[in-house]
Amino acid sequence: MEINAIGILGSNTTGAGAAELFVKNGFQVRLYDDFKDSLNIALAKIYWSLKLAGKEELAGNIEGIQDLSKFSGADIVIEAASKSIDERRLQFTKLRKFLDQNCVVAARCSVQPFGEFINESELPKERTLGFHFIKPVRTNPLVEVVRTDHTKDEFLEAAAGLLRKIGKTPVIIKDNPGQIVERLARPFILSALRLMESGKGSPHEIDSAFKEVSGAPAGPFEMADFAGLDSDYAASDAIYNALGRPERLLPSQVQQRLVQYGQLGRKSTIGFYIYEEGRIVGENPILPNLVKYLGLKKTFKEDIFAELMRPVVAEAKLLASEIMASEYDIETAVKLGFGWPKGPFAYSRDMAHMLEKKKVSEFDKLDTF
Repeated sequence: MEINAIGILGSNTTGAGAAELFVKNGFQVRLYDDFKDSLNIALAKIYWSLKLAGKEELAGNIEGIQDLSKFSGADIVIEAASKSIDERRLQFTKLRKFLDQNCVVAARCSVQPFGEFINESELPKERTLGFHFIKPVRTNPLVEVVRTDHTKDEFLEAAAGLLRKIGKTPVIIKDNPGQIVERLARPFILSALRLMESGKGSPHEIDSAFKEVSGAPAGPFEMADFAGLDSDYAASDAIYNALGRPERLLPSQVQQRLVQYGQLGRKSTIGFYIYEEGRIVGENPILPNLVKYLGLKKTFKEDIFAELMRPVVAEAKLLASEIMASEYDIETAVKLGFGWPKGPFAYSRDMAHMLEKKKVSEFDKLDTF
């Protein structure tokens, strides 16, 4: 099947970003939101972007709506809004009667598995799949496309083909907690927090060491601040519980404290770092009060890289066995989702000598001093 007419539920950053990409590539889009002001602001941003790109003639391809019946005739409806389970069920119940018999439904998914939700809804299971747009939506090429046991191949292929037409790279995976990107972000950020808590570097030292050795554009603390510490902590907690509370993925109390203080990262101008106009201008001055040994033990950059990468590689192997994902798909998702030049398996092969576990001396255990 071919997809031309697109409906999007939610004019938040994800919904508006996706709508803009579809419109710029010549698709007909209807953008829905419960709140008129939010919808009008999103449309104004899209019109402005079209004007700057010299594509004002495409402004007629997008329509803001507040009536679900206007999704009738859509080839795909994409859920972008972040709502509670009960709100989603109610919205999809209302939407169901307006969907054409071949309309694909792309439900929002990232951290929580959505298969159980779909099974309890009235949505057409053979035509329902999941989309996880990686932020920033307008520039990050990755979209995780999540299939259930009921999703038919023809609808999955049509959805993946649509994403390719707007310059996205779809990675098709089986539904699981965190999918690939959020799942592997957990050991990466959590191991950085443990390094910091054990005195083996400040956020800047750990980020700088990782970037220098790996060639990545951002370190774990920069990544967490960009995502928002509240969102990142919520993801950690949800995945930790969904996987049966494994000790390796236990959420960080330091991160929880920062969230409680309202220090949420770049969006609140302070998280692990302090921000001005989106730029890092310092480290959070309360960190020494939260971390007993902050920066006490100087650590080689290669050792910091190894301490961060080993848990990611181990989790990637575990994830591959759980969802039968190929090494190629995991490498692609991590490279695009994190912006890394290599995926975890490539790092484990190319830098195997760095990742070998070293024997820990008693003098490395700060609590014994």
